[in-house]
Amino acid sequence: MTDTIAFDDGGFSLRAPRWPELDAGLLEDARSAVPPFPLKLLPPLWSAWIADTAQSAGTSADYVAQGLFAAIAAVCGAGVRVRVTSAWTESLVLWLALVGSPSSGKSPALASVRAQLGQIEDLQRQDDGERRRSHAGKLEQARLAMERWQADCKRADKDGYPPPQQPEEAGFDQPFMPSQIVVADATMEALADVVAGNPRGVILWRDELTAWLANLGRYASGGSDRAHWLEAWAAAGITVNRRSRPEPLHLPKFPVSIVGSIQPDRLAEVFQGSDDGMAARFLYAWPELPKYTSLMDRRVARDDEALAMLQAIAMAAANPEQPLTLSFEHDALEHFDGFLERLHEQAGRAGANALEEGWLGKGRGTVARLAGLLTLLQWSEQAPAAPAPRSVTREAVTAAITLWSGYFRPHAMIVFGQAGRIDKDKHARRVALWLRGAGQRQVTREQLRREALAQTIDAAQTDRVILRLEEAGFLRPVERLSTGRAGRPSKRYDVNPAVFAE
Repeated sequence: MTDTIAFDDGGFSLRAPRWPELDAGLLEDARSAVPPFPLKLLPPLWSAWIADTAQSAGTSADYVAQGLFAAIAAVCGAGVRVRVTSAWTESLVLWLALVGSPSSGKSPALASVRAQLGQIEDLQRQDDGERRRSHAGKLEQARLAMERWQADCKRADKDGYPPPQQPEEAGFDQPFMPSQIVVADATMEALADVVAGNPRGVILWRDELTAWLANLGRYASGGSDRAHWLEAWAAAGITVNRRSRPEPLHLPKFPVSIVGSIQPDRLAEVFQGSDDGMAARFLYAWPELPKYTSLMDRRVARDDEALAMLQAIAMAAANPEQPLTLSFEHDALEHFDGFLERLHEQAGRAGANALEEGWLGKGRGTVARLAGLLTLLQWSEQAPAAPAPRSVTREAVTAAITLWSGYFRPHAMIVFGQAGRIDKDKHARRVALWLRGAGQRQVTREQLRREALAQTIDAAQTDRVILRLEEAGFLRPVERLSTGRAGRPSKRYDVNPAVFAE
């Protein structure tokens, strides 16, 4: 074939007749298929509730399962301890992320579980009157102890003796905190006060995690906040310096679970500078969009039954000083040990990026927690007739390993892989999507910089983006012939017709 000559308002242009194959990955997610949530690993009543809730809300069972796991972590926290060995225990704290587009049904899935937690919070607050009276008594004792100590200091000074040491009870100044499971305020000082009044722990419940995660390292206190959050996943102790009071607040345990959603095109922003392990602590779910179910065919979930089972788990969880302890049985420990050996070999293999390696490194603790969670789900279907569980069986460990390896791991790898690709092609993807929406067969460099990229980058950077789009088969420069007119002609590019076909 020969080149063809065409006319436009700026003169002649030469167009080659053939286009290279279009890299449609800049227009779509371009991700591999991921497995659906394995409902068969859960006990039958919970499995049915997840499936019915997902169908009723028009969302994915994956998202509802994430919400359920978040609810279990919320009511347990440091009140449940999974004991692998005498030297290794894990609190039931989980961080969960629902990845998907704004219209993928993440919010309806979380709302169905959030309503259950709200009812449990209301039940727990029925005891707040007694707690408030007890707290007021401690404040009054602190006031009286402080007055006595001040009087003793005056007498000692008058008599020429050194002042006595301030009694410990005189320093009590904590505000009263109502019973709380769910928090939305992520500021460290406010959160520390809430956990001080709710030592079993709480869950940070945010519809959108992106802005919070991206901003953690952007402010003056971001570094210390990130360090505290890393300890929150481990339910470890922290000390928070508070502006509102002169004395720092020390918490022997800081158990905080997290659940929220992330949009795919903001994954790179979320994981930017996340080599400290924040991203490695999350369990991700990024399911395919489910098929539409007619309103006439949607089932009604048995929410009352689910609430009763969740309430049973909440009542079984104890206080952090004497938590409900789930100990690995001997054969469960042997099976888990084999998994740890395989994981140790896989984690050190070359080829995995830093995010993947970090996530694999947290697998040992995460699987132990999942085994405890599955144990509680199984028991809750027999509660309250059956006594609270005290052990983790081999079957629970097998299910936890399968869930982590066969479901959460491929989802995490897709998320991390997509984050790297989006980061590299962020501007090119933005232009590609704009080209498809604009529907123009020919564009200029300045048009792309102003309209597609909103002047967020300069001309030289725009040239590099255009070069990437040329390589991907989206654009082709129009070779301009001289027309004898004064001035420098603008750079023009033909748009691949396949963009609109896609």
